[in-house]
Amino acid sequence: MNFEIIKLIILSVAGYLIGSLSFSVIITKLVTGRDIRNIDFKNAGAYNVFKNVGKGWGSLVAVLDGIKGLFLICIGFLLKMQTSHIIIAASFVIIGHCFPLYNHFYGGRGGAPIIGILVPFLSIELAIWFIPAIVIGLLIKRLGFFPVFWLLLVLLTMLILNWSHLNQDTVHALLYVMLLTGVLNTIIILSRRDSRIIKE
Repeated sequence: MNFEIIKLIILSVAGYLIGSLSFSVIITKLVTGRDIRNIDFKNAGAYNVFKNVGKGWGSLVAVLDGIKGLFLICIGFLLKMQTSHIIIAASFVIIGHCFPLYNHFYGGRGGAPIIGILVPFLSIELAIWFIPAIVIGLLIKRLGFFPVFWLLLVLLTMLILNWSHLNQDTVHALLYVMLLTGVLNTIIILSRRDSRIIKE
């Protein structure tokens, strides 16, 4: 078997296990003794922690969740893997975040991890649209959807600029990981997963 494929498989498994670390669940349990999946939105995401546990704690969760995606990208580069393969492996961080092995497959929605994955490739675009995305969320009173607006603005920018600074394989991999996040969110919403009560 091609050594690159072996590295891809190993990094993908590692990505899923790392993604399964639910910092929102861990931090909320340590701070309040409760399960964040039973509070308000019943979603194991940074915004739920931000709104119901504390802005500082929510921000910490967002950073840690983002680092999960960024960390796997860095490991892939250290292993000298093809960029597209690194992004594909990192997509398993999002799968693990949404359906964590350690928490009965009940996690977040992948907003922070995908930002972490995109940072090495689209850092300027992410920085430009950070504040506008927050403003949009505040204006329509849906701040929890801020990562969605952020990603859409970045995607629109890159489509207009024709992804000129990235090679085609990398572009395809980035589009795949964005599409995957959208599909996973659709599955979560349609299944009404976040309406269930978790035994604490």
